[in-house]
Amino acid sequence: MSQPLSINDVVKKYGDFTAIDGVTLDIQSGEFFTLLGPSGCGKTTLLRMIAGFNTIEAGQIAFGKRVINKIPAHQRNTGMVFQNYAIFPHLSVYDNIAYGLKARKFSAKAIDQKVGEVLDLVRMSEYKNRQPSQLSGGQQQRIALARAIVIQPEVLLMDEPLSNLDAKLRVEMRSVIKKIQKNLNITTVYVTHDQEEALAISDRIAVMNLGTIQQLGTPLEIYTRPSNTFVADFIGTSSFIDVTIKDSKVLLGSYSFPAALKHPYHGQAILAVRPEESFLSLEENEGLKATINFATFLGDFINYEVLLESGETIQVNEYLKEGGTIKSAGDQVYVTFDAEKVNLFDLSTKESLI
Repeated sequence: MSQPLSINDVVKKYGDFTAIDGVTLDIQSGEFFTLLGPSGCGKTTLLRMIAGFNTIEAGQIAFGKRVINKIPAHQRNTGMVFQNYAIFPHLSVYDNIAYGLKARKFSAKAIDQKVGEVLDLVRMSEYKNRQPSQLSGGQQQRIALARAIVIQPEVLLMDEPLSNLDAKLRVEMRSVIKKIQKNLNITTVYVTHDQEEALAISDRIAVMNLGTIQQLGTPLEIYTRPSNTFVADFIGTSSFIDVTIKDSKVLLGSYSFPAALKHPYHGQAILAVRPEESFLSLEENEGLKATINFATFLGDFINYEVLLESGETIQVNEYLKEGGTIKSAGDQVYVTFDAEKVNLFDLSTKESLI
């Protein structure tokens, strides 16, 4: 039965190095929760603490009301899907999936029923007698997932499960994983460094850096309102511009626009603008005067690198369905921003002002 997962002020150290520094999270039963961050941020370390592969120096982890700090990994009733699949090469697909059930002393009849059900779920029934060497990477990942969920774990743990697949297969498999997870309503903790993957499949995301949680929220919250410049830079694409804030207005030379600040703020600040939040015009207007550096055609939109008169560069996307004139390198343009969507950050603390 799926359980909520609570992580309370946990710490993991390796000598003098603190890999996890007082992390606290409450993950709901049936939630698809993702730990997202760059290499070395602590996300896999935290996952291994949940699994029981790493010790916990301080704090507490619990499945429901059951504290698991001292419980060995094999007694925690978790399902684990690894980056390298970790399928037994000498066992058939059927025997790989049945392995955990046999270890739990299920009857042959129950094993056959449960393996059959999960093979149907991952759409691999016709491959049950094959060896892992006869399967593609995507098929092996389905078997690894099937083996993890057939034991009906309280919590499903997934460590970069798609990183070894090609781009098209990654997109296909993330949809498979999301659909199966929702169908089973199983509490899932998923680790990835791929921001697009995290945005696509998660109910909530914890963005990590240097062993701490930088922001916790839904994909929409994290993308549209990053809590600091690290999150704004890591999630999606943001251009950063030095600005001045005065009387609740953002000032960039002769161009200004209103700022909906959560607290009064005056002085230097950082403006973060995503490519879809900027607009270009060939006609002179109140916007920032700039020059097109180069244009990149990307199918349904054109990405422009634009050089501002201040010497800063920004990225701007123009979508072809919206019409407009296709611009060329060297064209002089005027840039304006969507005041309701851009983000502003304190120059010293790098924390959000909005």
